[in-house]
Amino acid sequence: MVAELPPESRRHLIDKGRKQLLGGEAATSGEDQASLLCDQAPELGEIARRALSTLQVDAAIHLDDLIEKVEDTSPSELIAALFELEMLGLVKQLPGKNFVKVW
Repeated sequence: MVAELPPESRRHLIDKGRKQLLGGEAATSGEDQASLLCDQAPELGEIARRALSTLQVDAAIHLDDLIEKVEDTSPSELIAALFELEMLGLVKQLPGKNFVKVW
């Protein structure tokens, strides 16, 4: 599992994944990065894209609130999308099932 790797290896994999998703370009703000990511990452599902655009860097949101904000999706689909985003290093789960965007 990725979680069992040393921190340096995890960071390297996360950075490599971000570069692949972002096409090696760096955006200036979180909003620019989110839109760039959604435009250039066709491998991200629609639910993952909507969840990523709903999350903020500076404010954690509880899973229940996120389920309400990301409409027309089941909780299990949203949890799977959040897991995908977390494995890519784009989202971080905080204690209490709160999520934030990582930039």
